[in-house]
Amino acid sequence: MDKLNQWTFRWLLEHGNMAEDSTLYTCNSIESAQSLLESALIIGQSPSLIIFDHADHATEKNLAFSKELHNGIPESWIIEIIPDDMPLPEDSRDDSTFWIRRPVSEEEWCATLENVLHKNCSPQWAKWTQHKSFRGI
Repeated sequence: MDKLNQWTFRWLLEHGNMAEDSTLYTCNSIESAQSLLESALIIGQSPSLIIFDHADHATEKNLAFSKELHNGIPESWIIEIIPDDMPLPEDSRDDSTFWIRRPVSEEEWCATLENVLHKNCSPQWAKWTQHKSFRGI
């Protein structure tokens, strides 16, 4: 996770004033993440990006929390880092879900950040641009 934080911070610095408006938190448990997210949501500050690392294997608790995040904060991008041998859940195939298999390269990570933080400001925007009637502006 330290590498991802460094790569993310570097990417934010390279993209104008994004670093000035950004706060990075790391949590080492679902409980601390829930508490932190609850506090942010109470004051009306949905995170732009949530990175959820399933570590060596996804547990039922992790998968339940992941689903809770996707359902409860649809305006936030959620990138899930999964073990190389983990099958993707069947309900994870929409355009607003990002799954990255471990090990993650810096190039892959930066391309993902470019997509979720620069090209598509929110999952809803990404879904709208994928709609058949979208012709661009």
